[in-house]
Amino acid sequence: MKWRKVFALLMALVLATGVVAASPDGWKEKFEKLKEMHARDKARLHNHFGIVVNEDTFDEAKRWLLASADLAIASVVSIEEKIENSNLTAEEKELLLSELDEHLADLQTAREHIESSTTIEELREAGKELKQAWIETKVTLKKALAFKWIGVLQRMVDKGDIVEERVNELIEKFQSEGKDTTELEKWLEKFNEDRMRAQEKIDEAKEKITEIDNNKQANKALKEINEALKNAVKYTRNSFVRLKHIIRMINSFESGSVELEGKGVLDAVCEGYAEIQGKGMVMIRGEGNVTITPKDAVVSVTGVGSKIENNDTVTFSGEGKVVVKGDDIHVTIEGKGLRIHAVGAGTAYLDGTGTYKVRGVGNITEGEWSGEVNYGEE
Repeated sequence: MKWRKVFALLMALVLATGVVAASPDGWKEKFEKLKEMHARDKARLHNHFGIVVNEDTFDEAKRWLLASADLAIASVVSIEEKIENSNLTAEEKELLLSELDEHLADLQTAREHIESSTTIEELREAGKELKQAWIETKVTLKKALAFKWIGVLQRMVDKGDIVEERVNELIEKFQSEGKDTTELEKWLEKFNEDRMRAQEKIDEAKEKITEIDNNKQANKALKEINEALKNAVKYTRNSFVRLKHIIRMINSFESGSVELEGKGVLDAVCEGYAEIQGKGMVMIRGEGNVTITPKDAVVSVTGVGSKIENNDTVTFSGEGKVVVKGDDIHVTIEGKGLRIHAVGAGTAYLDGTGTYKVRGVGNITEGEWSGEVNYGEE
């Protein structure tokens, strides 16, 4: 019967959600006992009768369904406890706990009907009732998971206040030392714009979660939130790598930067972090991450890897070749085995190890690259 297969899957899903964590009320021990009972009865029913429910297998099937109901009920009780002790807002807790209380009542009613069943038909109907109650319960469980991951994103956004304060302090410090803080101010402006957009997306996602009423919607929401979380983590990492290198670049302005003008071609072999800003063409070969602004610059890519778009930037991660063309392009590269070829005019900065050569008409300059290099004429 289909509903018996569904209950087998149902129990696997329950156990896979991690609801067997220990709690003060000893739910871990209760779960272990329920799991053993469920597995034992299922094994007996399968081995002896091939899960065929008839008059001979009625008692075994009934015990298995009761064990399934007990495990589902215990799961909901355990999850309710976790929600009460979570970092969710009071409003989110109230919504989830209210829905779970209703599902718990439905599961308990289905269990009572299983226990009171005296015929095969009654047992089948009670089993279908339990199946439907669990399907509806899963929707709320997925809502709870969605709220949890939205909370992670919210905490990432909230920490931006601390970052903003710290960067403003750095800007004041560098300005008092007579250093150019233009790039740092641009970074902070973009960082705050991205935070505002992220908060808008979070608020929209919360509203959508409250409106979920079926598994299809819940699965779609979880997929979107999971993707958003991965992108947020990657963007945050890349953004702070960029911040770190801007700070290092400002600190190195007075010692170690290389100023070269009037040349039009830059070739470099390096590894670490490189940043190129200007007009013309930039070609990068190697392995790592390449972030390009604006994202509508003329770009061609060959190789293997992934692509992520975020506001006005696009990031390619992997191994191969990236070619960027434009009048006002900003390219950051982080990786190893990098070979960079730039034609036009602009500024290149390296935080790592490598060598460079700048060529113009009748003039070639080369050396160890660790700092800033200008190439071409604006």
